[in-house]
Amino acid sequence: MNIEILKNIALGAFYGFQAAIFGYLKDENLPKSWSIVFTKAFWTKFSPVKAIKTIIIGAGLGAFGVVKTEYNLDIVTINFFNTIIVTGTDQLVKLIVRRTPIVKVWNAIKAKFLKLPVQ
Repeated sequence: MNIEILKNIALGAFYGFQAAIFGYLKDENLPKSWSIVFTKAFWTKFSPVKAIKTIIIGAGLGAFGVVKTEYNLDIVTINFFNTIIVTGTDQLVKLIVRRTPIVKVWNAIKAKFLKLPVQ
């Protein structure tokens, strides 16, 4: 496999991890400081299954290529754009899965293979 593709998959997974953390911080009633990530309260409520799903979405997007530019943008700007793309794609996947018959398949997977409660 091409090294560039593997690098993009790893970068996409990293952007997915960031999107998962940001999404969790957005949804939870937590203090506004980023330092909450280093507390036990954060990690006891954090859902690894949801985070892994977002990381997989990021890695999948990375397989198709991460946002690169010919312009002189710094790594922070590129990181921001890629994380936004993963976050938007994650929200689109949630919308599709929850609002279509795919939800029945997803619930069956969660119940049978992941041993998670179905909502």
